Amino acid sequence: MNTFSFTQSEHTRLELLQFIQNSLKPEIWQQNTQAVNHLKQLTQHHSLFKHPILDQLHQCQFSLDQLKFIHINYFTAIVKNFTDALSMVIYQAHKLEQNSNILEENRIASKIYARYLLSLNLIDELGFNTHQLEQSSAAKSHLVYFLKLMQQLGLDPLNQSETQIEAYALTEYIQKNMDSYAELLLILACTELQVIKFSEALRNNMAIYNSIYIEGYYACHGLADQDASTLANDDNHQDDIWTLLAQCYSPENQQHLLQVQSEYLVLWNNFWSKMKVCTATI
Repeated sequence: MNTFSFTQSEHTRLELLQFIQNSLKPEIWQQNTQAVNHLKQLTQHHSLFKHPILDQLHQCQFSLDQLKFIHINYFTAIVKNFTDALSMVIYQAHKLEQNSNILEENRIASKIYARYLLSLNLIDELGFNTHQLEQSSAAKSHLVYFLKLMQQLGLDPLNQSETQIEAYALTEYIQKNMDSYAELLLILACTELQVIKFSEALRNNMAIYNSIYIEGYYACHGLADQDASTLANDDNHQDDIWTLLAQCYSPENQQHLLQVQSEYLVLWNNFWSKMKVCTATI
């Protein structure tokens, strides 16, 4: 196996991405990618990613107690349920068998190619070491890493007394869309970008208190430079999800997807605004 793991292999991803593109007529693929690129650009330029708390975190302005409060809420908002959503979208790929975008002869196989691509993301999340498979372990899954971080911070994941309604609102919104393939893909694509941007900021602030806080979970998320020497691979995963959305995209569903995107990003913006307000009193 080369320097890249099988989950990061460009050869493997290229094979999958080529099949996905070729599963549609060229003119439909072009139309859909243009529409999805518009959604992607709207996401990237959303006010969420200019939230003032990002600068505060990058400037390491938060105390450890304030960061503890953020982490107990972040756990409920996304960390605890991310693999639930990812596993469900893998299942929901069965809907590609009835997707009119896809050439009829490719519809059955399409769900397998989609599931394989999404499983590269899930494999990373579940703790497979992306360079040395023999070192893989569920104990190295991102969720378990986060639980260990909470333990190091003296936080009890079962104690929800400080969990804000904005964290629950994100969980509930994801849950509401679990049965919808395209909507869940869009939510996951937005989530990946949120994780990339905010994990980097959180990691920077956590690092000033103890180096153990940036091991484990923050060795998988929050690294500005994601290359072959790290286990962080969020950029590829985000791009793959946008590609799958282009495959199943329907122009008739455009306004609904714009609504889902807007609602979900507003919920994240509300979450971080609440974190900013609450931590100011800690």
